[in-house]
Amino acid sequence: MIDSISGRVSRLGGDQLVIDTGGIAYRVFCPTRVVAACRPGEEVVTYTHLLIRDDAMHLFGFPSFEEREVFRLLLSVSQVGPRLALQLLSTLAPEELVRAVSSEDLERLVSVKGIGRKTAQRIVIELRDKLPGRLLPGEARPALSEREEMALRALTSKSLGFSTREAREALERLRGGDLPLEELVRRALEIIGS
Repeated sequence: MIDSISGRVSRLGGDQLVIDTGGIAYRVFCPTRVVAACRPGEEVVTYTHLLIRDDAMHLFGFPSFEEREVFRLLLSVSQVGPRLALQLLSTLAPEELVRAVSSEDLERLVSVKGIGRKTAQRIVIELRDKLPGRLLPGEARPALSEREEMALRALTSKSLGFSTREAREALERLRGGDLPLEELVRRALEIIGS
């Protein structure tokens, strides 16, 4: 799995960056607002999501871990594929998208090319409890450690299925204990279940 790419922008255009790193150039699909902010020769870091299909492999890149998390959550919505998720993040900044979903602002979502009313409703219904509230301005929360991020992913995985909000709140209550990952997840489950 390619988690992130650091390198120099060698070409760009539309929704793509070509990033040259260590003699290998990667073509990365990015939100258009991200591409527009880049310049050839500029050093960039992009957090990536690798999508493998029978006929192709595509890398999608984002300027932050949180934005990549939002992209992955969008992919979990039925009938929202990578191109539509990328279109959403090209039109709306991650915090705008989180705000639109949490306030059930269907008009804001429908303003995105390719999003109809039914798709907007599905996005709101399926994501309102999953989108990370830390992307909302004025609601800054302390960053999670790497171990806490791993525990968060475990708690919000399909097998456990807890919302990002409730999992994060449980993990924040366990701060300072320096618990091993398995114990952290177990205790967070106890807090959520209580």
